[in-house]
Amino acid sequence: MRVFKYLFFALLFLVMVFFAYGFFFLDDKVQVSRSITIDRPANKVFKAVNSMHHFNKWSPWAKLDPEAKYQFAGPEYGVDSQMSWQGNEEVGNGKQTIIESVPNEMVKAELYFDGQGDGPSWATYQIKDTGNSSEVSWVFDADFKGNILNRYFGMMMDGMLGPQYAAGLQNLKTLVEAQPVYDFSGFSIEDVDSQNVLYVSTSGNTNEDMSQVMGDAYTKLTEFMGANDINFGGMPLAITRSWENSVWEFDAAIPVDLTSLEGDTGDIQLGQTYAGKAVKYIQKGSYDLGEASYALLDAYIEESELMRNGEPWEVYANDPASIPESEILTLIYQPIK
Repeated sequence: MRVFKYLFFALLFLVMVFFAYGFFFLDDKVQVSRSITIDRPANKVFKAVNSMHHFNKWSPWAKLDPEAKYQFAGPEYGVDSQMSWQGNEEVGNGKQTIIESVPNEMVKAELYFDGQGDGPSWATYQIKDTGNSSEVSWVFDADFKGNILNRYFGMMMDGMLGPQYAAGLQNLKTLVEAQPVYDFSGFSIEDVDSQNVLYVSTSGNTNEDMSQVMGDAYTKLTEFMGANDINFGGMPLAITRSWENSVWEFDAAIPVDLTSLEGDTGDIQLGQTYAGKAVKYIQKGSYDLGEASYALLDAYIEESELMRNGEPWEVYANDPASIPESEILTLIYQPIK
């Protein structure tokens, strides 16, 4: 009986030591951090981490349970973007939501894990732009708020979570560095004023030579202007109405200082161009560069997370007959919200 008594007090002593050590010497707050250098600008990295909807593209846990279930809520990018999951023992169940987002600098998410109490943890993606590359840190923070058992669990957190964070950052590096690098130096965002224009609607197949179609349209306009003593108010432009299946429907237009038209004008009309915010791209060189320029415009719109607000138009800023082809300037405008 005395032996059991000694064992009881010994066990009680060990329990007291266990809780005393946890209370006085172990921290409530635990942080795990891993870093990597990604050879892409900060905006590329920021877009990849600023969405819970796309987290599994580089998550270190996505392959651990191919049968896991995921639900997504909130916006695709930014604050309130959310992912919930239910998986096996390795993946568990939980939810993470973006609660802070500073463009090209930081994204912070709040995490809840089933079976680990009611309080949240936090994951922060810190991005430092170093020019053509970025230093990226993935930081996990937890606050156990006096829970002694969780404090002991926190002692193992770096060894358990650190390798997963390192693997995730490597996945992120592979994902981001696989994306093409664009030269957006010719782009700007401007507020444009409306212009009065004379225009004629026409169309053509962009797989064929468009010079005849455009030449006929602008000849019709200039002949009408000459016959009616109307002066140019700016350089010619082409306003897109639709572009499907290689058929470009557009208005060939010339700015004028007119507010009304009188008499029979045939198919020549007076109108106004768009006024408001627009992306502007300066294309320098042959008109044949148009397809590549519009592809670059699409990439700029997507990477800048802009919303279109109508169809684009082109301004032919100089006379191709009087300059080398390499110096031809075409100003491409895309209305945005």
